[in-house]
Amino acid sequence: MHTNNVKASHHPGLTKDYWDSDDLPPRGDFEFTTDSSGQRRFWFVCPGCMTMAPLAIRPVVDGSPQSWEWDGNAEAPTLTPSINHNGCWHGWLTAGQFGM
Repeated sequence: MHTNNVKASHHPGLTKDYWDSDDLPPRGDFEFTTDSSGQRRFWFVCPGCMTMAPLAIRPVVDGSPQSWEWDGNAEAPTLTPSINHNGCWHGWLTAGQFGM
């Protein structure tokens, strides 16, 4: 495995567990949520800065300007296109691995 790869780990309740916590969530953890508009989101812990960030999953129902395709695998997901998190990390999530 390339040293820049980080295993993606499904963590149901990730946002609930860490939203108001001073603890850093584990790098690579993720969960899927659905908000009140019906928009599905992929929340992940950035492999670079270790902050949580949401990505809108297609189809977009809330007008999100950016969105990602998900392959349907909840344990080892693939998202396309690549992820550029606030200029701190740019890479791919493929078959459950975050990589650059």
